[in-house]
Amino acid sequence: MRNHWAACAFACALIAILPARLAAQTPAPTPVQAPTPADDELAKWGPYARLAAQTLNYVGPSGYRLHWRWETAGQVLLEEWYLGTAEPGKPSYVMTIRLGPQPGTFNLKSSAMMGKEWVGTLQDDGSVSYVGKGLLKMPYRIRIDEQGLYEHADTKGHVYKFAAVESPATPAAVVQTPPAPKPVLTIEPTPPVTSEKPAVVAAKPRATLPSATPVKVPRKLSEADLALLRESVQESRARVVEQARLAELQRQEAARQRELEYQAMEAAQAQRRAEIEEADAEYEAESARKAAAWQQMAQANEQALNDSIQRLRDTTSRIEAQQASASAQSTQADPLGSDERQRQVELIRQANQRQDDEAARLAAQRQQAEADREPIQQQSSAGDFAGAGHASTDTDANRCVTSPELRENDTFQGNTAAYVVNGCGTPVDVRICLMTESGWKCGVRWGLASQARWSHSVFHFTGSVFVDARVTGSSRKFADPN
Repeated sequence: MRNHWAACAFACALIAILPARLAAQTPAPTPVQAPTPADDELAKWGPYARLAAQTLNYVGPSGYRLHWRWETAGQVLLEEWYLGTAEPGKPSYVMTIRLGPQPGTFNLKSSAMMGKEWVGTLQDDGSVSYVGKGLLKMPYRIRIDEQGLYEHADTKGHVYKFAAVESPATPAAVVQTPPAPKPVLTIEPTPPVTSEKPAVVAAKPRATLPSATPVKVPRKLSEADLALLRESVQESRARVVEQARLAELQRQEAARQRELEYQAMEAAQAQRRAEIEEADAEYEAESARKAAAWQQMAQANEQALNDSIQRLRDTTSRIEAQQASASAQSTQADPLGSDERQRQVELIRQANQRQDDEAARLAAQRQQAEADREPIQQQSSAGDFAGAGHASTDTDANRCVTSPELRENDTFQGNTAAYVVNGCGTPVDVRICLMTESGWKCGVRWGLASQARWSHSVFHFTGSVFVDARVTGSSRKFADPN
């Protein structure tokens, strides 16, 4: 009895599933198509303008069936994927296609893979290239080839082609036969278990239902129905396995992409670290080179400074020695001391004053002589007048050159210098002679410019000075102090 109840429950379950499976034997209902958009709107859709309201089958032995229909005319196009004959009228998944924000672009969103989205671009050859958003790019390309086949190709070299559904020339007639009489299943109640012996109960006649309200009993499943059920279960199982396989492949692809990105990131970081280390090494080497060059230059400068200081010290020592030697010689040459030397300087000054007075007297005499010769010069020719003028200039040179100014120790210890200034308006030649212990020491300056200053110096000066000047270019000879 228990087995009978189990068989009945199984049959009821199969009967509940059967109508969905038997519906596959009938053609799938045609989806309601939205109104066809205008031609100017269809031009934006590229190859999809030809695919709308079309149904294509995979050209292989088994595969998906594709159908395109407008959900919103000219705005939303649905691409429905049907697998085999399972659940007719209900696609396995749906691709929703919309126009992108830029002309020639598309946005595609799948009902599978948690709403995966792609961005498509219309190419010059009429195809559309799609690239996925997010981590998984999963690029592919669709087009309609020369034979009118719809082609779906990925980057791994897989190409899937779909052709239009061919309708038979003569449709097969459907023969309908009246259903076979359905068996009536009766279930007898199980008698209760008691410890006493069962009493013999007379069988009562079975009551029959009125004919006006017959009871519809589920019919018995045939072998064909059971085969259809088994095929449906197998296809569902295959679909679940395929979806699991695709999900696993997607997971593996995502893991591989993450691993590749991680490796690329590690390689980039390693390269960056290597570049930083190389830059640091170059910086350290450059710093060390500059430090060495700076140290070398500092040592060279320090050595040059030390050498210069040493040369200065040597020069100072030599000058001090020379000054000491000159001072000693001056002391030996001047045993009378500074008082006597001051007296000699005073005598020199007096001698210079006498020379100045004498020069003034001679100048006055020359002026008087020139005044006496002036009437004669006015009667002479221009050439003679020019010659007389040149001679007059020669006699004026000593008048405009200043008297010598004596300076002791002007450049060196024990040295005496005599300075004169050319007060004339033209260059002059000046001769200065100073008396020394060994006699007169004379010097000449040729072409001393106007208002220029010149000096002549000697050692061991004894007090006498002689100065003579003439205009530069004059043929007159210098006077002799002797």
